[in-house]
Amino acid sequence: MPQAQTDFLLIGQGIAGSILAFSLLRAGYSVRVIDNHHKGSASQVAAGIINPVTGHRLNITDRFEEYSKYAEHWYTSLEQELGAVFYRPIKQQRLIKNAGQASYFTQRLTQADYQTILSRSSQSPFSDNALACADVARTAVVDTVAMVASVKQALLARAVYHSEHFDYSKLSITEHQCHYQDWQAKHIIFCEGYQAINNPWLKDLPFKLAKGEIITVKTEQPNDRMLSWGNWLVPAADKPNYAKLGANYAWNDVSLETDPAIQQSLLDSLSLHTGQTASVVQHQVGIRPTTAQRQPFIGPLTNLPNTYCFNGFGSKGCLTIPYYAATLCEHLQHGTELSKELSQWL
Repeated sequence: MPQAQTDFLLIGQGIAGSILAFSLLRAGYSVRVIDNHHKGSASQVAAGIINPVTGHRLNITDRFEEYSKYAEHWYTSLEQELGAVFYRPIKQQRLIKNAGQASYFTQRLTQADYQTILSRSSQSPFSDNALACADVARTAVVDTVAMVASVKQALLARAVYHSEHFDYSKLSITEHQCHYQDWQAKHIIFCEGYQAINNPWLKDLPFKLAKGEIITVKTEQPNDRMLSWGNWLVPAADKPNYAKLGANYAWNDVSLETDPAIQQSLLDSLSLHTGQTASVVQHQVGIRPTTAQRQPFIGPLTNLPNTYCFNGFGSKGCLTIPYYAATLCEHLQHGTELSKELSQWL
């Protein structure tokens, strides 16, 4: 029986694999996608926050204008194409926690770059707001579970999605092609998230994985905006009394057990800073594929022909992945050089 042929075989269909698969399809390539829906996938847990301001000093997220332009266009156009809803701009209010941060906030309010992003709230939802509360514009949330599910259904409809464990030992790579079981591909791209630590060709990359725990809660009062105070509360789009509450960082921890102490600390933090009480609906764990250099790993593998990596996007993946998917497609289509920061470890 002749082997089924495709341009690209993608391994992994989380946020990165979903966006890259459709970017390649839109560019006119054929794809096949293999995914095992592994436990601990960040795509199944993430709150999907696109945040223009980060850190104690309220810095504008690096390259936010560039990334956000791609992200908004990507998600809204994909929603139209798939007849799905998973992207929504959302109001955000952020607690200014101490005198040092209040000083930075005052400075930011006078700076031109912040005029469309930061302003002083007229009313605060925080119970311990002794200093100030900021309104943060241009915030958005991606329902990553809904997006990944919609892309999966679209790939199934094209008969190019395969739900199975990928067996590295069955992959054969030559100078011109990749062979896997009954498939023949011109190229293979690994988009495996934290599962890359099990990939024989990627396991030594300088990942700095971060376990995160998020709880879905039912609050006594409805919320219509994201609240941020070090932790965050993101209300559900269609259930104002339900929200995601998170999150912690446990570096280089890939255990998938939930910790009752983390759950309680999140509930205590919510109560302390907002005065809200909540009951727990679900407690989840995800492993973020962060990297030691805070740069993703994108590009061809040096010692393995026709093989690429698209991974390492960490907690800002919903913001940055559409841009980097376009960047990789440009490289594949036109030979556009990838920056050294993206490919140096490959």
